[in-house]
Amino acid sequence: MPEKRPQNNIGSVLLELGRIGEKDIERALEHQRLEGCYFGQALVDLGIIEQEELDFSLASQAKLPYVEPPPGSIPERVASLVPAGWAQRHNAIPISMEDGWLTLLVDSPLKTGLADELARRTGMSVKLALCSAPRISNSIRQVYQIESAPAAGSGTLVSMEAFWTLATSPTADCWGLSARRERVTGWIRRNGQVERIPLIHNWLPFLDRLLSPPSSRVLPPQGLRKWRASVRPGQAPAAVMVTSLSGPGGDELLFVPREDGRRDTADLPTSSVLTTLRSATRAGPVVIGVMSPSGGASRQLVTGLPALLLQAGHRSVCLLAEGGHAISETTLVITLTEDGSQGDTLEFVKQLSLDAVGLEVAPSSQSHWEQILNLAPLTLLVLTGQPGDGRLPPGIDWLLHSKSDEQPVWDLVEVGKDPALRSPG
Repeated sequence: MPEKRPQNNIGSVLLELGRIGEKDIERALEHQRLEGCYFGQALVDLGIIEQEELDFSLASQAKLPYVEPPPGSIPERVASLVPAGWAQRHNAIPISMEDGWLTLLVDSPLKTGLADELARRTGMSVKLALCSAPRISNSIRQVYQIESAPAAGSGTLVSMEAFWTLATSPTADCWGLSARRERVTGWIRRNGQVERIPLIHNWLPFLDRLLSPPSSRVLPPQGLRKWRASVRPGQAPAAVMVTSLSGPGGDELLFVPREDGRRDTADLPTSSVLTTLRSATRAGPVVIGVMSPSGGASRQLVTGLPALLLQAGHRSVCLLAEGGHAISETTLVITLTEDGSQGDTLEFVKQLSLDAVGLEVAPSSQSHWEQILNLAPLTLLVLTGQPGDGRLPPGIDWLLHSKSDEQPVWDLVEVGKDPALRSPG
């Protein structure tokens, strides 16, 4: 027996329309369980329905109008209410103004936040209408007169920024790079069709700025590797699964979009660990050390811990050796240089009266240790260069440690209760 479904879900809508049967629902639910996708997308993936049918059904489910306006019918004064970059980034475009309402065409009923944003931008009341993603993308290109990327062999090179926008506006099924010494070719697979695009040879610095962890630190010199990368806030999608095949002649990279955030949750400490640390933080000043083999997972966790342990509105700063690669929406993350100004930087941070400070330190050679321990009520330390005896420097109250950076599982130790971790001093 298939599970009971709410009457207004997408399966019920399609069932009432006679487009699917109970066996189709069972197949889609199993596909959804295995792949972690939405139920409607599972139906499309299995070839049970077409994408256009799903879009129409989503509109019916959300009680939104489904419209396919010809690009020439969208007034220029209406489209100009948003810049072309905004329209491409969100795959959304305003199409009409009538009776005091501005209609915004989107490819998902979940994009209600765009209506609020556009209302603030224009001062108008905004309502949504739904259309298929490819049709909206095509309308945006025509209305704003955005040229399509040149085909491979055309002689015109496209920037990585433009390529990423093309791949994510709307988000393609997957995309990739074929990097060789003499050329770089990007490719985008959307609805079973593959588009190839010649690119400027700056792909690695671009990915280092966009993704965390930075690709240059993850790519192996040779062989196959797969990892999940977070995308800098404000970009889409929120994350991508990256698979690379590398050798002396170059690299092949595959990017598959991920919006579900499961890795973000899976990489965090358990709820019981977070509850313990929240209690410790409320009780008074606390110093938490964080360790992982290469430090990558530690840096990412430290930038997120203030939001997990403190109340909303906290003021937090992280000073990391790789600050530009650890991404956070609530904590200021900057690079701490190793020159003689480090002491001055720490003194300035102390004067800011912050709620939390994260710092990357090598305990064995740190000359500002006492200064570090008193920077804020919550001090978070990425511990690198740890001495071989495993003992921690004095002043650390709790230790979070993981044996893996790629799939971290965080164990919590109260340092004062573990003699093996206490410093002899």
